[in-house]
Amino acid sequence: MEIQRTANAGALLKMDGVSILLDGLCDGIDIYLPTPPDIIDTLLADAPDVLAFTHNHPDHYSEALLLPYRKQNLRPILGPEYLPVEGMRVGDVTITPVPSRHIGKTEPDLVHHSFIIEGSQCVWFMGDAAPLQWKNRTDLPKPEVLIAPYAYANTKAAWEMSGSLAEKVVLLHLPQRNNDPYGLWKAVESTANGATNLYIPKIGETITI
Repeated sequence: MEIQRTANAGALLKMDGVSILLDGLCDGIDIYLPTPPDIIDTLLADAPDVLAFTHNHPDHYSEALLLPYRKQNLRPILGPEYLPVEGMRVGDVTITPVPSRHIGKTEPDLVHHSFIIEGSQCVWFMGDAAPLQWKNRTDLPKPEVLIAPYAYANTKAAWEMSGSLAEKVVLLHLPQRNNDPYGLWKAVESTANGATNLYIPKIGETITI
């Protein structure tokens, strides 16, 4: 399985011959970077099998960048407002949306879904889902890999939750180190110092798990 970080909080997942873009075409906002032009071009030239978006915040989703896919009907698009509740299957991989609560309390009615992707391995893409809402949930599959924002590793309680959910954690939604006024890198490294199950790829970097 390969995971390429394509943007601030976006990733291209390749598993069992199926490619799924997750929150991977977006604009920049504040300290969080947009999808770089070269990655945009590559994704359009070799379109993923499915494009999925957890919610409509601009650092996760760009309608403008999706227009070529819609106009040419290139690939299925899940979310935000187009999200089929039942999910879908592509080849030997199933994609299941899970209703979830966005981090914070400023938009209580925001439509947000995380995605469970199951094939030869199980992956859970969190988007911006608040971590502690999963405490004591036993109705969902236990993934090998969790792809989640920094909030899953910046406090002891959240990091313990991440470890209870999955064997390995790929952390996204971190700014560049030299532009981190909120101290997110420091918080993550303080909490998960020395963890061997934590991966923090740079934008454009691909990791194999």
